[in-house]
Amino acid sequence: MTSQYLISILNLAGLMALIAVAFYGAFKLTLHSIVQQITFGLILGGGAIFVSLQPIMHVSGVQNDPRNIFVGISAAIFGPWAGLVTFLIAAVTRYYEAAPSANVCVFSLFVAGCAGLVWRHYTRNLVRKRQVHFIILGLTISLSYLSTFLLPRDHWLDIFTTAVPILILTNVIGAMILGGLLERHHNQEERERELLNHAFLDPLTGAMNRRAFEKEYETSILSQTSSCIAFIIIDLDDFKNVNDTYGHTVGDKVLVGVCKILQRSIRDGDLSARFGGDEFVLCLPDISVGDVAPILDRIRRSVSKFGKEEFDLDLNLTVSIGVSWRRKPQRLRAAFESADKSLYQAKANGKNQSMSDDRTIVARDVVNDV
Repeated sequence: MTSQYLISILNLAGLMALIAVAFYGAFKLTLHSIVQQITFGLILGGGAIFVSLQPIMHVSGVQNDPRNIFVGISAAIFGPWAGLVTFLIAAVTRYYEAAPSANVCVFSLFVAGCAGLVWRHYTRNLVRKRQVHFIILGLTISLSYLSTFLLPRDHWLDIFTTAVPILILTNVIGAMILGGLLERHHNQEERERELLNHAFLDPLTGAMNRRAFEKEYETSILSQTSSCIAFIIIDLDDFKNVNDTYGHTVGDKVLVGVCKILQRSIRDGDLSARFGGDEFVLCLPDISVGDVAPILDRIRRSVSKFGKEEFDLDLNLTVSIGVSWRRKPQRLRAAFESADKSLYQAKANGKNQSMSDDRTIVARDVVNDV
């Protein structure tokens, strides 16, 4: 029995290494959290199937294997969706083994998943989890073996004196090794993603920054078969007066608000970014020149109303807009220079207006229309 148990532990260790590698690859494939959870659940569900093929022992006609640890770790580390997927895989394989104790074993798997979620809840605010926390995880998952009392009474003694101690030890070892490894790697990936977001997002508004816009422009505009591109630069008129009169706190709220206005005004697939200061950039692919003007008028109207609706202050906000419209996409530098010339012309003409490089967009004083 000891040699069989050692072989099972070695197999389990090898399986944990494979799961860690699969986890790393799956994390890189998608950024969507729900998809990731389901993927991780499938990986750990595969581990549950594998260990069911090599049980540690049979006691009183009941197959004993460390399936519960995979369900519990899946729920504890990755969340409820992952735990549910792993549970369903493990439960289906257990049920189709058609053993007399199948229903009890399925219930035991369910309890293991719930135990993992409880552990996840009580440790969610810990910045760094120590080995003792994973020992507790293994012991918490082992509470699922209390379902043994649902078996016939004459099975209790044999299972609790032979199988359960070994399974508890396996759970603790598995939680320490696999749980600890996945938790550390998961945290590392999350930190890297957070750093990446900081590198590509404007910290004040949450919009794309210039670096992110340039990268997205290269990948989604120049590399696609887009036609009729509008490249737009939007600049707040006399924004310094807002900061000088009402303070930088109000000024920051204005920038955040203008960013939200821009995002609400454009379509899915359009690009919006804060280039710095009070300057914003839009790129609208596959749009006719006649459809650009209503969007810009909507933006200017919303900006002119912003202070009154948000702070009950008459901020007199206006924007000047420069547009470059082309039938085919330009390189970013050329598009920016063309739109910047139009913006300069809008400023020179008295601000609070939009100008295009071919003069097709008519400037209007929005404030007088409100």
